[in-house]
Order: sequence, then C-alpha cells, then structure tokens
Amino acid sequence: MTATIAPRSIHDRLVRRLRITALLAVLLTLSVSPGVAQLPGVKPRIFRPDGPGPHTAVLFVPGCEGFAPPMAPRLYERRASELRGRGYLVLFVDYLGRRGLTSCAAGSITHDDAARDLIVEAAWLTTQASVDRARIAALGWSYGGRAVLVALAERGRGPLPFTRAAVFYPDCRALEPLKTTVPVLMLLGAEDDMTPSRLCEDVSRRSTPPGMVTTVVYLEARHAFDVPELPTKMRYGLATIGHHPQAAAAAWEELQRFLGPLK
Repeated sequence: MTATIAPRSIHDRLVRRLRITALLAVLLTLSVSPGVAQLPGVKPRIFRPDGPGPHTAVLFVPGCEGFAPPMAPRLYERRASELRGRGYLVLFVDYLGRRGLTSCAAGSITHDDAARDLIVEAAWLTTQASVDRARIAALGWSYGGRAVLVALAERGRGPLPFTRAAVFYPDCRALEPLKTTVPVLMLLGAEDDMTPSRLCEDVSRRSTPPGMVTTVVYLEARHAFDVPELPTKMRYGLATIGHHPQAAAAAWEELQRFLGPLK
C-alpha cells in the first residue's frame, strides 16, 4: 500500500475537515432526544391546519422518486392538502432532497438513512407547541414505507417519537418480524409484483406483541394502486404498476380510521 502525505498546512486542514465530517456522522446516528432540532440545512415543508392546535401530525415519507415523481408531480401535495383540510398537520420527510437526489435509484441513499431522517424530524415535531406529541403518525409509501418499517425494527424496543405508523405497499423482503408497541397498518395490493404483499403478511403474522401490525390486502390492486395519474396497468421496469380507484378510496378511508378522530 502506498501512502501519500500532504504538506503540513494542507494536511491540517484535511484533518479538521475529516473530524468535522465524522462528528456530523455520529450526531446523525445517535438516539434523538425530544429537544434535538431538525436535520441541519433542511427547511421543513409543513402543511398547517387552521387554529393554534395542538394538532395531530403526520409525517410523509415518499417513494423512491421523492415528493415530485415524474408521473404524478403534485401527488403528495394533494394528499397533504386533503389531510390538512381535515385538521392534520403534515410534514414532508425529504430524505432525497436534503442529499441533492431526485431518486433512490442512484444507490447513494439507504432505507437506514431515510429511517434516521424520519426519526429526527418526528423528534423535532414533539418540541412544537402546535403539535400533539402523543398523536404523531409516520406514513410511508413504497421505499418510504420500508424506511418507516426499518425505523420501527431498529428502534421498536425503545421510545419512538411517533405513536402510529402506516405504510402503502412497502418492500418487506428480508425484513425481520417487528417487536413494537407502536400500532402499524400495512395497505397492500394482492397483485403487487414489485413488493409482494405475502412478504408483508408474513412479517405481520410473526410480529410481537400479537395484533400490533395489521395488514389490509386489496384484491386486483397493484403497486402504486393509489396514484390516479397512472393507467390501470403498465410496465415499470420488471414489474407492473397501476391505479385501482376502488382500492385507493378504500385504503384512504382505512388510513383515516387508523389515524383516529381528531381532538
């Protein structure tokens, strides 16, 4: 192995930079206390309902193409606006944008990264007077759904800054059974050949305590069944995706029942 030694002044600057980078990395991986602020350099996008609160809050964790997917660029804004109109406060967990990414496909982001971002943002919400810290839900789709489950798997035995979790068609491959006291709702498509529902059903059956993870599987529904901009069936890479209006409407109603009545 050949080592290259920089001149002293340059070397010192490099060492300082490496130390700062290492410190930031450690801070992001530490357990987050309720007093910790949000992720550095991130301006949160929040949809606030009328009134001072405290409001029930929902954290959105998007799919692989982030909050402006090319086929449906206003999708998450519509979802957030609808929940805001019903009295919920919604915060976007932009795990891609804060890293300058537009897709998870580049390989420079992991589910663990997105899960850590979720936990930090949820912890920040608990410090806000306008938020009911006992009623904070994490809501993820596809890649973001897997990130929500990873957060539960890694922190399920300790306190979490969110009190409920719901996921649409997450990737449950190689996911260990959850051990959590946070109620979880999985909304799945029976015809999903991208993230098969049977894998999530298996996780649900083996999770403890019993009954904490609920799965609802919609017949004839595919991956992204709740995206109205899609046709009913189309090829997407090696899989098929498509909108299923009946499943989408039923899942949205199921989600709102799961979130519970507003105070």
